[in-house]
Parts: sequence; structure tokens; C-alpha cells
Amino acid sequence: MRSRTEKLLELLDRSGASLFALLTRLTLHEDVAEELMQELFIKLNGASGLDKVGNWEAYARATAINLAFDWRRRNGRRPAPERLRCRPGSDDGPVGRLIRTEELQEMLNAVGRLNGVCREVLVMRYIQEESYDDIAARLDRTTHQVRGLCAKAMGQLRDALVSRGGQSE
Repeated sequence: MRSRTEKLLELLDRSGASLFALLTRLTLHEDVAEELMQELFIKLNGASGLDKVGNWEAYARATAINLAFDWRRRNGRRPAPERLRCRPGSDDGPVGRLIRTEELQEMLNAVGRLNGVCREVLVMRYIQEESYDDIAARLDRTTHQVRGLCAKAMGQLRDALVSRGGQSE
């Protein structure tokens, strides 16, 4: 039987790049994503009961999402680096980029306030751009259930953004 360290190294080889990309998208900071990757693997290595986990990739992804949103709650107003603020081909200048960055920050903060499965489905569908079928296979649910969870999450996200917008005016 393989050791936990060997399994974690295999997970890092297989999914490390996608986990790093996910953390970068959720935090908007590559340096933070690097730190969270280290924290993720330290956490996975020290977790009790990890031997009972059937799908290490799904567990690692859910843990990474939780780590990223925990970081966002602690460091919510840290501005994104300039190179992550700009979209390729955007020509609306610094003010437009700043507005889009602020809107993205607010949306990610609202996603962080969703409950676990809704947040995970929303991240997988709209941030990682996975298909409903792929999400269903990863979460051991039907495509119909995943679509329902996405709709529920989008409704919760919409409500959170609308109520937040009303508070700041």
C-alpha cells in the first residue's frame, strides 16, 4: 500500500496545476495562490481520516476552495495585481479596469458567503468552466441535480449582490 506522502505527490503531479490555477482565480494573486498551495498540501498531509476519502482530487479541490475563500474573508480589500486586472483586448482604460476589478472582487466575496456545495458547484461551473456532466461525475450527482444546484447558487449570489448593493447606497 502506498504511503500518504506518495499519494499526495501523485495528486500534486496530476492536479497541482489546476489547483494552482483555481487558487489564483479565486484570490486574484499568484503569490497568495503559491502560499495556499503549500498550506493545502500541509493540511492534506496532516488531516486525520484522509485514508477514508474516496476521491482525493475532489477533496483537495473542496479544501482549496475553502482555503481561498477563508483568505478572501481575512484579506478582502487587497487589490489585484495590475496584470490580473486587465483583460486581453480591453481598451476602456484604467477607470474601466478598476470598475471591473471592483465588481469581480465583490462577486468573489459574495460567492465566498455561499454554503459549501453551492459554492463548489458555482466555482466549478463558472470559474473553472466545467460542463454540467463533468461536475456531476465529480460530485457523484446527476446532471439535473447539478443544474439545480447551479440555479440555486446563482439565485443566492444574485440576492447577496442585490442586498449588498442596497446597503452601500
